[in-house]
Amino acid sequence: MIAAPGPRPIPSGLGARIIAFLSIALIPIGLVAYVQTTELDSETRARTQLNLTDITEAAVEAERAMLTRSFGAAEALGAITRVSISDEATCEASLREYQRLAGHVSFVGFLGIDGRVFCSTANQPFDVSQYPGALEALGRPTPEVLRFDHAPVSGEPVVTVYYPVLRAGQHVGHIIISTPVRVLREIDTLSDDSEAGYVDAILMNAEGEVLKSASPFARLPDIMPADLDLETLTAGEEYSFLARSGSGQDYIYAIVNIVPDLAYAMSVWPTDSPKVNALQAGAYTKALPLLMWAASVIVAYLAVNRLVIRHIRTLRYQMRSFARDRRLPAQSSGQDMALELRDMENDFLQMSDSILQDEAQLENALREKTILLKEVHHRVKNNLQLISSIMNMQIRQSETQETKRVLRRLQERIRGLAAIHRQLYRTADLGHVDVKELLEELVGQIALINDRDRDGIVIVKDLDPVEIYPDQAMPLSLLTAEALANAEKYIQADSSGHREIAVRLKRSEDRGVLLEVENTSNPEKLPEVDPMGGLGLRLIQAFSTQLGGTLEHGMDGERFRISVRFHMSDFKPEVVDY
Repeated sequence: MIAAPGPRPIPSGLGARIIAFLSIALIPIGLVAYVQTTELDSETRARTQLNLTDITEAAVEAERAMLTRSFGAAEALGAITRVSISDEATCEASLREYQRLAGHVSFVGFLGIDGRVFCSTANQPFDVSQYPGALEALGRPTPEVLRFDHAPVSGEPVVTVYYPVLRAGQHVGHIIISTPVRVLREIDTLSDDSEAGYVDAILMNAEGEVLKSASPFARLPDIMPADLDLETLTAGEEYSFLARSGSGQDYIYAIVNIVPDLAYAMSVWPTDSPKVNALQAGAYTKALPLLMWAASVIVAYLAVNRLVIRHIRTLRYQMRSFARDRRLPAQSSGQDMALELRDMENDFLQMSDSILQDEAQLENALREKTILLKEVHHRVKNNLQLISSIMNMQIRQSETQETKRVLRRLQERIRGLAAIHRQLYRTADLGHVDVKELLEELVGQIALINDRDRDGIVIVKDLDPVEIYPDQAMPLSLLTAEALANAEKYIQADSSGHREIAVRLKRSEDRGVLLEVENTSNPEKLPEVDPMGGLGLRLIQAFSTQLGGTLEHGMDGERFRISVRFHMSDFKPEVVDY
């Protein structure tokens, strides 16, 4: 017998192996393609990012020039202020002259580190104590650029440049130059950036404070990065990144340092802009070698599947169909099958036809054998019935009751053997006997022979369906017949006057079988045991031993019980020595 296939810890099908080998074979080509694609993508991204930074720098070129000039002027005015700080009129004249020449400046002044104004272009005194940012900037001897929404002099939003003034190495104050934000916006309107494609170009200082934007300040949270601190964006050089804005929309952001470490520009680009497509196509570009590798594997697999695997699958289906119901295909698979596979199919069809012929011969031989065996069992049953009939004639001619009783007991045993042979030639499967049907027939025969209805004896049957081999059915039948005869012989009425014989057959889950035969009895007046008897009990013990079971018998209240517990055995073919 061919064993069933064992477990498959890894895919072992032809398709899986083809995919595995093709994948390994294409890995070097895929790696080369991936490296080249990655390098090309990196170069493309670098060029795109450089293009974005160039556009961003061009968008704020006027603001960068203005801030650069403001820092240069502040440095020069600081040198003048160190000389003329003691002469306030001369100092203010110098500052007003610069304001007149610059044109776009709303305020120029020298503020000490304590917040006091020494000289300025303002015609009225003012206090900067209400501007915390201004006070913090005055305390640091570094250049800075800040925004004030309500300037103390002009009262409008301004961008202020702070430049430290040192005297004898000591920080004494700052030159402050303020430019209105509206001037910066007027500069934007003069430049033609309608074709730039960005949403906004935002000017920031090193702390991430927005100095100027084309959009209103109220709209900035909708286009600025939502989860990023703006101060962290000014920590590097030129770069770009993708982030989600406060409105939930994704934008591309480009950062440019326009005044080293002092002012930065950030442009905001929509993700569908043609100028930023290269920044987003990186993942798709890197996935292209993988897609090509997968496409190559799939095409190769489809080719092999069409030429080989589908024909092998068809041949496997034919084999399984033949193994299951001995059915052969009406015609071959087709002319598109490869020559080697077509030869394999022809060999299988020839082998299958030969197997069908051999099986037909075996079935004929088995059918003849079955008929002969049934005929043998039928003839044995007829002979046993003939012997029973002869014994029945002898019983009627016997003069003594003892002789009739002995012959009747022997007749019951012969009828038990005949019942087994009757079951064997009736059943379609000669290898199994239905014990339930067999015991019902034995109980019926004993009831008919002894005419128990006249004696008022009630026979109770509780039988489970059990099938066993004939080797166990023979001793089980004889044991039951002896137990029933013993129960009929020694039955007594119980305390309620009830006379009953019970036969039980129970099957357990461990292939165990329990047979019980019991009869009512009177414990206070047990029947006398026949001194010439004892053969029945010895036969019951012998049959129990043949079954390989355990015999128990004795009184249980007002009932005498014989019980045998055994296990159904497997078929054991007879070993013949030649």
